Amino acid sequence: MKKVILIILDGWGEGKDNFLNPIHIAKKEFLDYIREHFPFFLLQASGIAVGLPWHEEGNSEVGHLTIGTGKVFYQNYPKIMLAIQNETFFENTTLKKLIDHALKFNSRIHLIGLLTEGIIHASFDHLVALLEFFRRNNFNKVFLHLFLDGRDSPPKSGLYLLEKLENIIREKRVGIIATLCGRTYGMDKNEYWLVKTQIAYKLITQGIGKKVENYKDYLLKLYKEKSDFNDENLEPILVNEDGILKDGDVVFFFNIREDGIIQLARAFLDLEFSYFPVVKKNNVLVASIVRYIENLDYLVAFEKDKIKTSLSKILAENNLKQLKIAEKVKSYHLTFYFNGFISEPHPNEFWKILPSQDVSIKENPLMRSYEITNLVINALKEKIYDFIAINYAAPDIIAHTGDINLAKLVVEEIDKLLKKIYNMLDENWFLIITSDHGNIEEMVRIDTGEISTSHDFNPVPCYIVNKDFYIENKSNDLKVKEKKIVGSLIDIAPTILELMELNIPKEMEGKNLLKYYF
Repeated sequence: MKKVILIILDGWGEGKDNFLNPIHIAKKEFLDYIREHFPFFLLQASGIAVGLPWHEEGNSEVGHLTIGTGKVFYQNYPKIMLAIQNETFFENTTLKKLIDHALKFNSRIHLIGLLTEGIIHASFDHLVALLEFFRRNNFNKVFLHLFLDGRDSPPKSGLYLLEKLENIIREKRVGIIATLCGRTYGMDKNEYWLVKTQIAYKLITQGIGKKVENYKDYLLKLYKEKSDFNDENLEPILVNEDGILKDGDVVFFFNIREDGIIQLARAFLDLEFSYFPVVKKNNVLVASIVRYIENLDYLVAFEKDKIKTSLSKILAENNLKQLKIAEKVKSYHLTFYFNGFISEPHPNEFWKILPSQDVSIKENPLMRSYEITNLVINALKEKIYDFIAINYAAPDIIAHTGDINLAKLVVEEIDKLLKKIYNMLDENWFLIITSDHGNIEEMVRIDTGEISTSHDFNPVPCYIVNKDFYIENKSNDLKVKEKKIVGSLIDIAPTILELMELNIPKEMEGKNLLKYYF
């Protein structure tokens, strides 16, 4: 059986051939050599292709998850947007149960969440879709309890968003704004239970807040009188007294990220909640758009997809020995995420995690790259492993500093280390070199000249090296083909399985990359 070594160059994308790209300006004889003589692919590593929102940069968590499972696991925002677009959202059984409960007990439905221009914690489009759902089902007793943003939206964008929402409410004839407060109260995640979370809770359940007849005039006055005012700090205001929670009502949280809303949600869901006194309301149905609290039985509209298999699981099921090497800063990605949210190694799977050094990245830009390389070489000498996966963290970490000269150095040294590993391989080994997302290849914005320290949308390279795939002279047509994106990160695991002559499970959506090539 053939063996595979997978090397993930963290944050190493395919950028433009210009002096702003450290990969392009660096001297990298080994990578240039294998690109010239072995199969090379460009893979999509950002956006919807890896389950992220459209036009969102890739990241290490999603990148390793996608590489290791061979499947796209849509993050909450795009998952729900796809359901809205194909209209399955409007047939959601959990949402229908909300209406069933409200009709049975002649009660109301309360929507609670962040009013934002962003898509990190909640989505304006999701809120609009909820109102449309109730419109289609002829249910209009819907009250809105909204947290103004100020972080993922401009500091004073709340009034604009509320006016935009009011137009939609008039159009659909569904929805009444009941309460407003800043996210610092409704979405505290620093355990300020009494002075933050309790304030939002009492506003919704008891109407304790400043009574305001015209919230638009009130906000406009705040904006004018306080130059440093931020929506996130809006003190609780009661807009409509009829919107206070009553017996038999329904509460539905529409935030799509749990960490900001979980404290408030616990006050409604957790029967053993003890951080502050809760108001006893009878027969209240509480649900959320995504799951906030594990191991608690309550209604959730969009549950997490179950990960049934992964590359590492299949290797373990075939009694193959595998080794994973990374330093601490990226260890969680190569283990937990790569294995599909599995926190313990499989049988015959060994993890070698190197603690990060206690020096600054600029003092030691290669981090633990040399030690990782030596561990790989020693593992190859032992001749007991069938699969080895490693993560070089340095490219991504140094790219976040914005220091292009150090980035160039990292590229050149990594190239030398890759050659050392290559020189240790015999004909039984396939070497695959790829990345989880782009970063280091675009460290200066060409449009503004500003330093860029963030991830980007670029595809990532994928080299597949073995003597059987050696090509003396690539044709011009092949070189042109290699400049096109032919797949995504989901294709890596299936490619490895076929190289190792193992069956690709039906759960994996990717294809063997070599079928694109030969």
